[in-house]
Amino acid sequence: MMMRIIYPLLAAAGLVLVLIPSVLHYLDKMGHGQMTDFILVGTVIWFAGAIPWLGKKKKENSTA
Repeated sequence: MMMRIIYPLLAAAGLVLVLIPSVLHYLDKMGHGQMTDFILVGTVIWFAGAIPWLGKKKKENSTA
């Protein structure tokens, strides 16, 4: 039950680590090297949260 909450939060945190550094780099608030480091970490975190969360198949009620 707890994992139902953790995986989406983990995926959202990964997306934030991808989007925010990109915007900060565009605004010249962050260097290119630092931005790419954050994006790499964010991508790994997103995959760690999204694959188990989105990859689960729901049980279907079949009478066959």
